Amino acid sequence: MASLLKNLREFRANERGNIALLFGLSLVPMVGAAGVAVDYGVASNMKTSLQAEVDATALDIAKAAVDIHIDAANKTKTQAERQALVDTKVTQIMAARTAIAQTRATSGSNFTFTGAWADDLKTAYNVAAHVDVNRNVRLLSSQATTGVTATATAAMKYDAVLKSSKPEMLRPGFNAGDYNRLYAYCFNKNELDPTKRRTKETAVTSNGSNGSGAEVDTNEIFSNVVMPECDVDKGETLSWRLLNVRNARTNSARWPKDTKTTTTTGKGKNKVTVTTWTSADPTGENTSTNPQNRTLYNHYSDTLVNPMSGLESYQFTGDQMGYYAPINIMETVVCSTKELCNPDTAGSIVPKGDNRTPTPASTKCEAGKFMFIGFEDRPYVPGRAASDYTTWGSGYWTDRDYEDVTFVVSCPSKEITGYTQKIWLTK
Repeated sequence: MASLLKNLREFRANERGNIALLFGLSLVPMVGAAGVAVDYGVASNMKTSLQAEVDATALDIAKAAVDIHIDAANKTKTQAERQALVDTKVTQIMAARTAIAQTRATSGSNFTFTGAWADDLKTAYNVAAHVDVNRNVRLLSSQATTGVTATATAAMKYDAVLKSSKPEMLRPGFNAGDYNRLYAYCFNKNELDPTKRRTKETAVTSNGSNGSGAEVDTNEIFSNVVMPECDVDKGETLSWRLLNVRNARTNSARWPKDTKTTTTTGKGKNKVTVTTWTSADPTGENTSTNPQNRTLYNHYSDTLVNPMSGLESYQFTGDQMGYYAPINIMETVVCSTKELCNPDTAGSIVPKGDNRTPTPASTKCEAGKFMFIGFEDRPYVPGRAASDYTTWGSGYWTDRDYEDVTFVVSCPSKEITGYTQKIWLTK
């Protein structure tokens, strides 16, 4: 027994062969780590290869599209006809680039290479590639492959304008004894000169009445209204001005004075006759800072559009005499159909009720939809002392129902007016 215990102690103390044992034990993780590194390198190289292909494909398509649109031979073609040529070219480029990318992805499986326009105007193109790369070592995961994906979007530089239809007045005489005229204009918040931020102002409609209850256009200027086209590239937005003349809806003598100018240009087939109108506000109406003595107000929406959400907001500047602070006197609602924007239609989504705070639309106004616009034609000024108004009370001389003047208008659509040769990758 003593001999056996002695042998066991000697065996335990013997260190011969430890290096080989330790090497054998460490060999498995070393080989595994090397295998993982190799797998990572293969996947990384595949990612780089695919990224180069999707980048090149997106740029090729953007360049081809621009070249077709600006080609002098295509100038007489419509936008749709040029786009048909572009779509044919896109199919050819995608087929060729897919074949190239596929040859570089032979070590993987489930290969896809797809493309699609990124926007409705077809001014940016998305390309995406994917392949499952085989994994040789699976120490930390049982998955046999690693998914590799690459994406790219190429955009084209273009010029565009906002186009809209003429607003359609709802309830022209409803709840309004005042004369109200609506103007559309383009507002550019980026213009450094404040006097140049509002341009292309156009009178579009009014609630003038002949006194017998029938609604009439105050002048032929409303017969063939051409809505202003706001420059998207400059950041212009379609905005609204409401001119309000108190207690004058049926008194045409107190409406704006319109001047007609007719000019003829060109000769023969190029001869064009153009009629333009300029409007002068009633004079002598705004000489007092006391609202009881005021009979004319101007309200400018100065519309802004959130670049992320596309929602509109309104920067009303207040009365031009500066008597009251900027107050929103306009409520807006975006509807999927014109009927839903009519307060008198069953199922309408337009808010109703007195003494409300107007809210802007919570849905983006985009092509194909409609916007309800409701004005309170006289401003409400909270917090004024009763002595300020005498007969009107503390801060009130309106019911704040935002239905004195109501309109529905189609949401503006972007129309491309030209392209440049500038293209770039956006991601």
